[in-house]
Amino acid sequence: MQHNINETDSINREMDVAWQFIANTGVSVFLTGKAGTGKTTFLRRLRSVLPKRMVVLAPTGVAAINAGGQTIHSFFQFAPGPYVPGAQSKESNSYFRMAQQKKNLIRTLDLLVIDEISMVRADLLDRIDDTLRRHRDPLKPFGGVQLLLIGDLMQLSPVTKNDEWSWLSQYYETPYFFSSHALQQLPYVTVELRHIYRQQDSTFIDILAKVRAGKLDRAGIDTLNSRYIPSFNPDERGWIRLTTHNHSAQSHNDTRLARLTSRPYTYTCRVTGDFPEQNYPAEAELTLKEGAQVMFIKNDLSPAHAYYNGKIGTITKIGADTVEVTCSDSDEPIAVTPVTWDNTKYTLDPVSKEIKEESAGSFTQYPLRLAWAITVHKSQGLTFEKAVLDINASFAHGQTYVALSRCRSLQGMVLSAPIEPHALITDTTVNSYIDAETGKTESNISRLPALRHQYTLSLLDELYSFSEIDRDYQWMLRVVDEHLSSQYPKFLIRLKAVNRPLQERLIDIAGRFRPQYTAAMELSGGDITGSPLEKRITDSCAYFAATMKEIFESLITRDAIINIENKRVAELYNNALSALRQSVMVKQSLFSGLAETVFSTGAYLNIKAKTLLDSIDGKPARKRRTDRPAKEKPVKEKKTVEKAPKTDTYQETLRLYEAGMSPDEIARQRNLQPWTIYGHLGRLASQGLVDIDDLVSKEHQLIIRNAAAKFTSAYTLKEIRELVPDNISYAEIKITLAQHSPDNQ
Repeated sequence: MQHNINETDSINREMDVAWQFIANTGVSVFLTGKAGTGKTTFLRRLRSVLPKRMVVLAPTGVAAINAGGQTIHSFFQFAPGPYVPGAQSKESNSYFRMAQQKKNLIRTLDLLVIDEISMVRADLLDRIDDTLRRHRDPLKPFGGVQLLLIGDLMQLSPVTKNDEWSWLSQYYETPYFFSSHALQQLPYVTVELRHIYRQQDSTFIDILAKVRAGKLDRAGIDTLNSRYIPSFNPDERGWIRLTTHNHSAQSHNDTRLARLTSRPYTYTCRVTGDFPEQNYPAEAELTLKEGAQVMFIKNDLSPAHAYYNGKIGTITKIGADTVEVTCSDSDEPIAVTPVTWDNTKYTLDPVSKEIKEESAGSFTQYPLRLAWAITVHKSQGLTFEKAVLDINASFAHGQTYVALSRCRSLQGMVLSAPIEPHALITDTTVNSYIDAETGKTESNISRLPALRHQYTLSLLDELYSFSEIDRDYQWMLRVVDEHLSSQYPKFLIRLKAVNRPLQERLIDIAGRFRPQYTAAMELSGGDITGSPLEKRITDSCAYFAATMKEIFESLITRDAIINIENKRVAELYNNALSALRQSVMVKQSLFSGLAETVFSTGAYLNIKAKTLLDSIDGKPARKRRTDRPAKEKPVKEKKTVEKAPKTDTYQETLRLYEAGMSPDEIARQRNLQPWTIYGHLGRLASQGLVDIDDLVSKEHQLIIRNAAAKFTSAYTLKEIRELVPDNISYAEIKITLAQHSPDNQ
């Protein structure tokens, strides 16, 4: 079925095209466009409508909160610092013991959305590729996951320190995401949103386009500078000053607040759970006065919709529990109450197998910020009716463009100083890339019908492929034939008897069906819904589900239970049996599910993900012996009993830690050495059960990890201690290394 984004503006052809690529193909998309073209709106609609399993990530905490997603580093459990392609796979494997639930989520992911992609450095994108390949398909870029990259390269740039770039420049042409090695292997399309909603004045729109491209002529500069009004002092409320530096905005706000003679009130935020301070979306301590100019920093989600992110107003009434703001568009004051931002984390629902967005923590505060002045950076995504631009000290690519494009019109903009050419900073590398990519838009659009058709066909090919089952069956047959034929001759005969129905009733019939559904798709224009092919797929799924049950059910359950004395052979057999059981379970469940519904892209992907997760949850241990008599290894049974308390001891440490005890208090309570407790906490941190940042500062963690990285073989804590500053304790070293490399401790 072809999915449509019904809410899309009829005049926005490119937005609809982007939707078609994401919903109805497996092609990755870079969605770009000038400021005010609706990129954020597109993402919001995508999340509410798209049937694919997706997660939304962003490079910074604030961007992630705004996008309603998670940071890249948090989701993938990345350590800070640069990444060199191919050099850190082992480090990643040893440093991070990703929870099985997270691995399962990654394995069943259809779409990875990265917002504010312009801020993502090339090495970070390659790091994502490395992780996805390790947990999914190692032969495909990004493990075969479809990407949606959203952002405008002409606005925010990636942060790259000089010392880091001196190193990374050996591997990358530029720090921008498009220099990623993995992305260059990925056949993605670029879609540029062109319809501008923010501005209506064609002259202003043309000037903004030239500033963005670094092609503003003298006439354009003169037009902008006509808005320079010396000693401009707004005589009405609602004007906001945009500055290039934090200290300028802070100083201006502090000065204006101090001029007010009214009583100050300070409101302290309330934080619950996991919500890092660097991700706070508002001031932790917010000081306001009656008469202060403020800006709302969140949309009003109540039925009243009284305010939106970026709306300017003045505090007209204030008290310990009262804040009222009056805006220029109404005489009716807005009674403001604290609102809550959630720190989103993705989990898998154990019952439904759906990807769930859960709150790992919350931040509650009044959704206000002093707004006589804000930085250009903080204005990202906002729209202002009246703004004073203090931007002649622009220091970064795209900064001037961002500031200018926040304004709805030329008439609502005043320059604090004439714009000089040196303030129009652009990166020619970015310009060249954008010109090249956006020039392909029409060509990409023309390919859409073929790609949509190709994608649906690829899903059907995947559905009717029995290659994995055949491979796993042949593997099991070879193990039994080579190692167990004399001991279990009847089982070998039973196993060999499966080969013929596997070939004739499954593989051959599926092969004959392929040219039929391929031709039927051609006749239906690639849309299965409502076509004769729809019923044929449903009927075929019912047939294959029943046939697979008939062929394999007893073989991989009752008949497969045999006693094997030899350890090595037992391991070979159980690995082969486990693999065959899983591949049969996934395929049979997939056919059964599709036999009860109408085939569509969304239905197929959803059922496939759930069946895969069910098979993982129900999969037996790959190295477990089958029906081993207890008398064979009584010592093993004893060891198993003796090891059980080890898990309990970690859980007890966790229980006491969550109750508020310090590591030393836990050691005294449990009559253990503090050293032991430090190791427990490090191991618990590696499992995501304890936040290591509460025990060891990020700076100290980085220093310790860098010291450990100098060793190519085993090391002692004393050797690490000799390489780090004196203010880092043995306890911090123990906890950090136990988290990142618990097997080394």
